[in-house]
Amino acid sequence: MSGTVTRTFDASREVFRRHLLLAVLVTLYCLLAAWLSQAHGLAVKTGTAGVLVMNFLTKVPQMIFFVLFWRLLYHTYIARVPDRMEALKEDVRLFMSDRDRFVGGAIATILMALSLMAFAQLKSLIPAMQPFVWDEYFAELDRLLHFGSDPYNFVHTVFGWHYSLSFFTGMYNVWLFVVYFALFGSCFMTTGSVPRMQFLIAFLLIWAVGGNFLATAFSSAGPPYFASLGLGDSFAPLFGLLDAHAATGALSVVETQDVLWAMYSAPNSLNTISAFPSMHVASSVLMAIFGFQVSRWLGISLAAFAACIMIGSVLLGWHYAVDGYAGALIAVTGWKAAGCLVRWRNGPFPNEVR
Repeated sequence: MSGTVTRTFDASREVFRRHLLLAVLVTLYCLLAAWLSQAHGLAVKTGTAGVLVMNFLTKVPQMIFFVLFWRLLYHTYIARVPDRMEALKEDVRLFMSDRDRFVGGAIATILMALSLMAFAQLKSLIPAMQPFVWDEYFAELDRLLHFGSDPYNFVHTVFGWHYSLSFFTGMYNVWLFVVYFALFGSCFMTTGSVPRMQFLIAFLLIWAVGGNFLATAFSSAGPPYFASLGLGDSFAPLFGLLDAHAATGALSVVETQDVLWAMYSAPNSLNTISAFPSMHVASSVLMAIFGFQVSRWLGISLAAFAACIMIGSVLLGWHYAVDGYAGALIAVTGWKAAGCLVRWRNGPFPNEVR
């Protein structure tokens, strides 16, 4: 009996050790968010944190359904097992009996939830620390890199038709679910997997460095708010097209963009506006990189999704093209930096992804 308890304790201690680096980084991130909030007189928004947590929790049943549905399809059409329901039950039984995976998943989920809360708190500080002053520079840089024309002219030439706009809006709308799915799924992968921990740390790094530090240093609101900032009507043709599309009753981004500006303009409200770099693109590219570590087809699917997000960010007016280019670069850099940190702290792990 004592031998069993000792082995259980040793196994649990190893799981905690594997998460120590992530825990230290998340703790520092949260302390920085609390310190800067206090320094700038912004109370920690516990309500916002609660909304983030509840938003995530409401999606957990959907994630579980999609995983079970995929396993059912796998057993039916790929493995072609005689009794697919029995095979599905065995999948669930094996997962439920993996104590290390449950402990590691719970630890990782809590840590990543805390990091998302820290991110949201620091994002609210952007206007207080640095007003939106970079929009004109990014708009001009876009034209410089794209032969003197705004990039949205190119993408609207190819994708600016009615159903295409609705399709890319739909892709943008499911982005958060895909991010949550990838994050939640990685948390409950085998704890000894190098790609798992590399993804979790890279996820933290890109949101802290890209979504907070760079977003503050190069504070910009993006094309939807160019005119509202008093910078002129350079993007009026783009939003004329989007308004015309919205008038058809199809899936549209116009109302969401208006709501975000109203939230930003209201006193003591949560700021959710930030253009550079595009964290939609950064997180999508990071997920694609991670996907290739799991399987070739998952990587290809997530790469296609990242391409849709990149195109949609310009097509729908959310971002300057340079925002997306920077986001992709941050994702690659964050992945490589996280890999160095994981191997420096933990040494080689069994490179097993499940």
